[in-house]
Parts: sequence; C-alpha cells; structure tokens
Amino acid sequence: MEYRGLKLDGFQRQAIEAIESGHSVLVAAPTGTGKTLIADYLIEHVLEEGGEVIYTAPVKALSNQKYRQYCALFGREKVGLVTGDLVINRDAPVRIMTTEILRNMLLEGHRVEEGTRPAGEAAGREAQGEKALDVELFSPSDVALPDLKKLKAVIIDEIHFLDDPERGTVWEELLIYLPSEVRILGLSATLSNLEEFAHWLTQIRQAEVKVVLETERTVPLQIRLANTESGPCEVGAFEKAFARWKKEQKKAREAGDEGKGRRRSRGGRRRKSRGGRRGGRGRRDDFAGAKPTTHLDMMEMLGRGDFPVLYFIYSRKMVEIFAAKLAHSRVGRQLSHGQNTRQIDERLERFEADHPEVLTRKLRGMYRQGIAFHHAGLHVALKALVEELYEARLLKVLYCTSTFALGINMPARTVMFDSLTRYNGTEFVPLTIREFMQMAGRAGRRGIDPVGNVLIRQDFGGYGEVRGLLKRLLSGESEPVRSAFNLSFHSVVNLVDRFDEESIRYMLEQSFKAYQDGRSATALRTKIEDLEGEEGQESFTRRKRRDLAGLRRELVTVERPRLWEAFARKVAFLKTHGYLGADNELYTPAKILRHIKIEELFVTELILNGVLEALSPAQLFGVMCGLVQTLPRTAKVHAPDDDRWWGIFEAINEVYESDVVADGDELVGQESVFTPELMPLGERWAKGESLSALLMDIRNPTDMSGDLVGAFRRAKDLVSQVRQVHREDEDRWRELSELLRAVTRDEVEVLD
Repeated sequence: MEYRGLKLDGFQRQAIEAIESGHSVLVAAPTGTGKTLIADYLIEHVLEEGGEVIYTAPVKALSNQKYRQYCALFGREKVGLVTGDLVINRDAPVRIMTTEILRNMLLEGHRVEEGTRPAGEAAGREAQGEKALDVELFSPSDVALPDLKKLKAVIIDEIHFLDDPERGTVWEELLIYLPSEVRILGLSATLSNLEEFAHWLTQIRQAEVKVVLETERTVPLQIRLANTESGPCEVGAFEKAFARWKKEQKKAREAGDEGKGRRRSRGGRRRKSRGGRRGGRGRRDDFAGAKPTTHLDMMEMLGRGDFPVLYFIYSRKMVEIFAAKLAHSRVGRQLSHGQNTRQIDERLERFEADHPEVLTRKLRGMYRQGIAFHHAGLHVALKALVEELYEARLLKVLYCTSTFALGINMPARTVMFDSLTRYNGTEFVPLTIREFMQMAGRAGRRGIDPVGNVLIRQDFGGYGEVRGLLKRLLSGESEPVRSAFNLSFHSVVNLVDRFDEESIRYMLEQSFKAYQDGRSATALRTKIEDLEGEEGQESFTRRKRRDLAGLRRELVTVERPRLWEAFARKVAFLKTHGYLGADNELYTPAKILRHIKIEELFVTELILNGVLEALSPAQLFGVMCGLVQTLPRTAKVHAPDDDRWWGIFEAINEVYESDVVADGDELVGQESVFTPELMPLGERWAKGESLSALLMDIRNPTDMSGDLVGAFRRAKDLVSQVRQVHREDEDRWRELSELLRAVTRDEVEVLD
C-alpha cells in the first residue's frame, strides 16, 4: 500500500485501514517513525467526505509548523489556525488549534450558532435549552467555531501529555466533552500502559478505539557513551572500560596520594599526573588525573558523515556559550564549506532585509560556519531562521534545549546528550524514558541514514551515579500514563452553570483518574480476598496480617470519591468567597470568572476590586504581561522612573496577598504569577516601542526576546478574555479591541 508515492509501513497501513472503517485510532510509535503521515491521510479522507477536522497540539510552535505544512499539502484556502493570539482563515475545514482552545469551546457549549456575537450584538443565546457557544478570545469577526455537525474528526498530537501536571487535565476534559460521534486520532509515544489507556478511551468514546502499536524504529538507534579516555563505545564496552578505570583508581589510592602509583619526592613536591592536574590533600576523588570531557571533545570524535548534530543541553545560557565556543574551535572552523556558506549568505541577506536590527555580527559569523543555538527565549525571527537553515541542511551543529524535540520534526544524523539529568528549577532530576527517547529519537533521517547515532557525554568519574538511570533509559519500557486530573476554577464555574450535580458526578467518573482508581480498587480487592482466604491457616503469618491491614487501608483511600471531593471543596470555596450562591447560582464574580482562563482568580479579583478599571489601555496590557510570565532569576530589568507604576504595583500586590487568591492558589496547588518588572515593558510595547528598545532595559546572560514576545502574546490572549467580561459595554469593548490591534504587530504577529 502506498500513500503519496511512499510505501507504507505495517503500522501505518493498519492505522489507515482502521480510519477507513470508521474507527477512532490510538497510534503509539517511537519518535521519527512516521505517525504524522497517518494524520495527513485522515485529513485528506475527511476533506473528501466534505467534513471538517481539527488538529490539536500541545505547543504553539508545533501548531504553527503544522499550519505551514498543511497549507502546502492541502492548499492555504482549506487550512486555518486558531491559537490564543492568532486567527487565520476562520472558515477553513481544516483547523489547527491549541488543545486549550478546543476544550474551552466544548466546555461552554456543544451547539454552535453561526455568527455568534457578544450580548447586544447577537440574536439570542438559547438553542434547544442549551447555551450557544460564545466567541471567546477573539473579536466576533475573527473566528468561526466548529460546526459539530460537520466535525468528523479530531487529531490529538502528543496525546500522552494527558499526564502533564500543569496542562494534562485539559486533555482529559477534551476527550470527555467531545461528542462520541466525532472520531479521534491520538498520536503518542510508546507507553507501558497503552492497553489501559486505550480501554479507557473506548469506554468514554462509547465505541471501540483501535490500538496500533509500533515498537521498532524505521532507522534504528545506536546509543553509545563517550569520554576522552574511552572514545565512543556501546554500554557493554563502556562498562569494561569503567571497570579497568576503577581498578587503576584503586591502585592509585593504595599507592599513595600521588596517583598512578607515584609518591611524593623527598622535598614534598607533587609531580603532575598524566592529566596535568595537581593532587589534593588526602585521597583523590573519582575524577583524579582525568580532565573532564567537553562538548568540543565530543565533536572531535565525529567523522564527516556524522553531521548534522543536535546537541541537547538543559540550560539556555550553556546553549549559547557552547555554540560560541565551538565557533572559535578548530573543529568549528572546519564545519562549513564554500557552497553551503554561499547559500547561508543568501538567506541571511533576505533575513536582514526584513529584520535589520536582529542579526548580530557574532550570530552571522556563527551561522556562516554552520553552527547555531535554539531555545525558548530566542528572538522569534531568529528561531524561524535557525529552523529554516536546519531544514535546508545548512547547519552542521545545533545546540538546543529539550523544547526543540517536542513534536517539531527536525531529525539529525547524530544526537548528543550533555547529561542524563536536568535542572527543574529546584533540583537536578533524571530524564524520564519518554524525555530521553523524545530527544534521542531525533537521530536518524529516514531514507538517508542507516542508523541514528546517539552519543552521551559521560566521564568515568560520575558513571557510578547514573548506571541505574542509564539501564532504565535504555530498557525501552516507557513510563505509564498517569492521570493528572485537577479541574480549574474556570472549569468548575462553567460546569455548575451548565450541568446538575448528577451530570457533573458522571463527568468526573469518566476521567482517566477515576478509571485508574477503579482498576486499582479491583486489583486491591483481589489481593485482599486472597489473603483473607488464608486467615486462620498456618500459612497466615504476622507479616501477611500486616500486609492485609495495609491493603485494606489503601482500598479505603482508593475507593473514596476523591475527584468529587476535590470538586466539592472548590465549590465550597467559591461559595465562601461570594462567587456562588447556596444553589450554585452564579453571582457577579463567577460570571466574570467564566471568561477568565489565565490566572483566573487573580484576574477576576483585580476586576472586582476595580484595579483594572483605573488603568489606561496600555497600562492594562502591561499588567496582563506581569500576570502571564515569570523572568529568569538572572534577568535584571531597569526600574521605571514613572511613579504611577509604584501605586499600581501596590494595588495589585494587595489583591495578590488577599485570602481569596492565596487560598485559591493553595487549593489548586499552583502559585499565581506576579512579575511587576514586566508591566512597564508591556505598557511601552502597547504604546508602539520596538522590541529592541525594550531589550535595552533588560540585562540577562542569554537572549530574552522570545520570553518577551511570549509574554506579549499571552497577555494579548488575556486581554481578549477580559474584553469578554465587558461585552455589554460598547465603549470598553471598542477600547480593548483597539488595544488588541495596537499590540498585534512586528514580532508578536510573526508566525514562528
């Protein structure tokens, strides 16, 4: 079987056959095996039937990439894009959107009225007893919501994101709210509990969900470890080299403080070890005599056929530093050749014509050598340029953070890991198997490379600490998906507004969390029954008695309606603080909260306390910026000279410290964002200042352009939500609409 001239693999044929027979399908396969080809086929299939299809993705960059790809595949007139800050081609039958937006649409009503307008502009909101879906986030003319009669399928990319602690609930809500007649195509990494996940999907979709599993990669991976002493070698060979190294270290310690068997001379001076480092007092540590392997050493180990390289580091600062060091190294100066350099120059000239202030001389030189870096804080235009150069095979080495691996199809010949642990903002934590394979899976280009080359920088000195982790990472048994279900206050208010208690209980029981608890309870009961059958027998030891008591306690916990209890606590909280009445009727605060999805309680309280009402539109945008983004700890922002901001900060801080916001944060397990330093910068953007001018007032060791643009985009989304609160106030609506137009320019408008 072929599709678009490509011979399909077995799992692709299996998935397409299931699609043609009208089933929902869950496809689990390693990164880089061709899952997205199945999505392409489904879209084409739906278009041929005259239906509509929605593609959802976990990150905006992936949404934008899919938009560009599908415009090329199906024609620009058939493809639309709906994100929190951007709407393109509102009537398209194929729409790419973020998961949150589709969830919001479904949460607020399953019936769509064509041309729905804010109150005062629309004809009416009731349709057969259900509320019609409001146009949210955008002006009424910006977006047409999906007609669920025409919606035939929803593609959910990276569906395993369901277990993400911060955003996973959205995936579950989407799958629960989506009408059963709409087919789903879930694309996932390989999961150890795939059958459990699929069984839950079958249960809530009320129709069989076909599971298609592929464990083999089209391009196999060759995973090796490397340091300057061992060179690149597979795990078995590395273990032997490590054992020899340990023996040498032991001999050196036994021979004395000199290492390698050498002792102090009579004068007490130490001779240099072979590594050139001087010994310390007492015994040496495991790094004695060895110079740490660097990223430059790793590059020296590669042959010409091993490029291009993706080098993963978990620090923006180090990404930029490593790229600069490579550019000044011997190996870095030999990477690019004349023809490549000429092609790079042509693209750089076009780029500079459009973005005259963005490309520095240092970056230009680096790119001409075939070297670049990529991270979330990078200027949006530079990010797009780097991706363009990489896709054109003009870059030989790209230093990047893990975000580069998420969904974006940018394969390499070689993937390198600087470490198997990453800093999560609090501590160093090991990579999960899923994270490791997401990045390692970028190695090996289909149809080009016989194998994907994966190299892990690992000195012998620290190997003992990561041996267990490495064994687990290479086992191939990915972590199971675990529900992270935790309803937001926004969801709670919308649910009590639309459904009765029985319906809400039923919805909560449909969650993957409830399903997993139910399976756990069944397994516990079986164990309890087995142990109870031994009671009174000689085999029933004291230990088994303790085990039985523990299992009974665990069963009581699992059988509790924990999701309902959490929901009830949030409802009680909202009643205590005057959001809901005794019978769950929505008071004014709750009616505001219905429209706020970012920093929901904090923003609602700012509105209720009149803090936002007193602001100019530009100041309002500035405040929104400070509520949607934090700054790196290394960033220093020049304090504003304008005394007005200090009064605004105090008013916002008073709300931030209030019981309702603090207690609400505790209840949902997340702290509200309040970054005063960003607020004056947001105001200046709203007044027309350039990004380069704003960056002059920020000191940070790495590029923060992307952070600022990200803040402006999310702030724009939040302004759209606040505007919905004022939809009956024509003057305020118009004022905020003008603000949205003013901030939608330059980098904020770029489709990155």
